Amino acid sequence: MKSVRRFGAALVAALLLGSFVQSGVAEAGFKIPSTVQSLGLAFKENSELGRMPSVLFAQGDVNIQETWLICSNLEDKLCTDAAGIFGYSNWDICNDESKIACIADVWAVDSTGKKIPGELVKSVPNDPRYIVKENASINLPHSNGLGALWRIPGVVNSAGKDTYFVAAQSIVGKWKDPGTPVKNIQLYLGELIAGIMPVEEISGTFQLSTATDAKSGGNSWGGNGTQYAPDGSVCAATEKTICEAIRQFPTGYRFGMTLRMGTKPQGWYHGRLFLPNISTKDWKSGQEISIEAEPVKVPSLDFAVPNAEIPQKIRDLVFSDRYFGVKGDGIGVTKIVENISGPYSLDLVSNFAPAYKDKATTTDSVWSFKTLNYGQDESTRKCSDNTGNLAGLVTTNALAYAAGPPVFDKETGSLTYKVSSPHFEANGQEASGTYDLTLRSDVARCVYGFSKAPIQAEISITSQDGEKKVATTVVNEKNGWLYLSAKGFTFSSPIINVKLTQEKEITATPTPTPMPSASASATPLATTTVAKKQITITCVKGKTTKKVTSTNPKCPAGYKKK
Repeated sequence: MKSVRRFGAALVAALLLGSFVQSGVAEAGFKIPSTVQSLGLAFKENSELGRMPSVLFAQGDVNIQETWLICSNLEDKLCTDAAGIFGYSNWDICNDESKIACIADVWAVDSTGKKIPGELVKSVPNDPRYIVKENASINLPHSNGLGALWRIPGVVNSAGKDTYFVAAQSIVGKWKDPGTPVKNIQLYLGELIAGIMPVEEISGTFQLSTATDAKSGGNSWGGNGTQYAPDGSVCAATEKTICEAIRQFPTGYRFGMTLRMGTKPQGWYHGRLFLPNISTKDWKSGQEISIEAEPVKVPSLDFAVPNAEIPQKIRDLVFSDRYFGVKGDGIGVTKIVENISGPYSLDLVSNFAPAYKDKATTTDSVWSFKTLNYGQDESTRKCSDNTGNLAGLVTTNALAYAAGPPVFDKETGSLTYKVSSPHFEANGQEASGTYDLTLRSDVARCVYGFSKAPIQAEISITSQDGEKKVATTVVNEKNGWLYLSAKGFTFSSPIINVKLTQEKEITATPTPTPMPSASASATPLATTTVAKKQITITCVKGKTTKKVTSTNPKCPAGYKKK
């Protein structure tokens, strides 16, 4: 089984800047008529990896997608004559000769803190037709397959297997003068998505993922998209006789990945992680970045309701001059297939809630992250651009979210972040929200105009009706990074506010003690600000955290002050 992914030409500028559309029979730029028979959503995370081989398209006319044709090689006249080049690159495993971009390492960490290194099994598909040699002169990474199968010994997923599909894919492209050979340009590496997926190998007859264009049987550029195992589960990637069927992560483990890039990553990452840790170091002319985190449970939606049951707010949003990607023909059963961190995703998920009973279609465990190259407000942009380093990472398990960094509200002095998700998981249980903001300390100080003194933070969750939601929050600053985490709040459309402060006077400390610098290791910070004549301290007992506020606060019996 398969589905086809296609995009309209008007979307490609956005793709080069870092926005994705999900797989499905999708036509970008479609106006949905108010007479549509039925309408719904097809929103699912991690729909990009394993779907498209490394490929370059020549854009004969940037406004006519039928003229976007596959380049057979770098000398292809199609590529030379084109005004633009656009495509995908699936990164290979690093070796001593790697220069542009590659995957260096994969691992897991158990509940005792023991690191379990991953072992490379094979590229998927293991087929020479999927090898693209690295070309440093045009900034093209080496590719071998759609990704690779790894073993993490003893880390058994829901299928009883210790196998994981690991992939990193970036968009590549370049506008150029017609007549300029590809060998004379430098390709731009656009949005990156990287992920780890627990899998089980299922035998059968499957198709290899291929790129298509108007000359190869399609009516525009695209790929043959998602394939499925006999049990209906999605294949992370396929070979002719094998489906790497996606399963669920085991509990009690953190997972990690190290990427190497020939240029230093700038700006922000976003994605599906909980309690992430980030470390970076120089690599050749670029940087090596390692991210370790817990997977999160992310819902998906796949439904359609009769026209008469479409909520009015959805009618006002959809039956207008707006364009949407769709699965279907726009006349009969039609599902909107949009970027789940795109401009309309929040409203689509929240306003459609009465129709899908505020309950997810499926709930899956996910570990992935993406780069962000757009959507920053002025305050965060000026403090994170052109620094030559990663500025921050924003992650949540909400189905739809604003992909950008939190917006700085000057009136309240807070960073605000919006999410939207079904209130219930697929099994009917109330969904529990997670939110993590990992921010480089110098970026935080720049946004707020802070000194190098330690930073305090307060995280608040506000529901759609203005009710304050209860959440467990953790704030730490270590090794030049500020970590803020909230969990345990409920959906459907909460707003997350983060307010950072610095103390201006010594409080309740008889003898002043020098505070460690921002780069000190594992320095815990209080999770609330100091109110007038009141002092709040954080007390811990094992993994349990409590906050005590009074003029002379003391920790309860059995607890220790952080």
